[in-house]
Amino acid sequence: MMQKILMSLCLVIAGAALAAPPLLPLAKDGIHDTQGPAFTLLQEPAEALGNLPVDRYGFTDWVKTLQDGHITPRTGISGSEKMKAVDLDITMKNTASMPHVLFSHQVHTQWLTCSNCHSRIFLPQIGGNFVTMAKIVGGEYCGVCHGKVAFSALNCERCHTVPTAKTGLR
Repeated sequence: MMQKILMSLCLVIAGAALAAPPLLPLAKDGIHDTQGPAFTLLQEPAEALGNLPVDRYGFTDWVKTLQDGHITPRTGISGSEKMKAVDLDITMKNTASMPHVLFSHQVHTQWLTCSNCHSRIFLPQIGGNFVTMAKIVGGEYCGVCHGKVAFSALNCERCHTVPTAKTGLR
């Protein structure tokens, strides 16, 4: 019981730290050049993202956004490339006392072709990748995208979804 309480408390604390920042207007985000010739062509973030589904922290839930038909991504630069969704789940068990990670190729291959990750980021072989949270947070493996263009790697329960006998033991 105490472990469940501690785990819930950790999720609440992590959730507070992960709360989505407000969608600032482009002119106030400190990134965009308001004097640039194409600035007026840009869509404001609140307009572009405001009606999309969000996760429990307020970040855009891109998988749900795609599944619900809010967006239809291009398959590549020209738009004529062929996408092939791969229905292959991988359970990553090198997770210490955390739940195991269930990696869904299908979720990822709705957006990306295999060559985006294999073999530049991941070797396509069982046991060929020694993935750690330190490496992910450092921008390797999953961290190439997560925390940049995909949800934060610090959002633990998005990936660590397979309970084990060691889950919660420290």
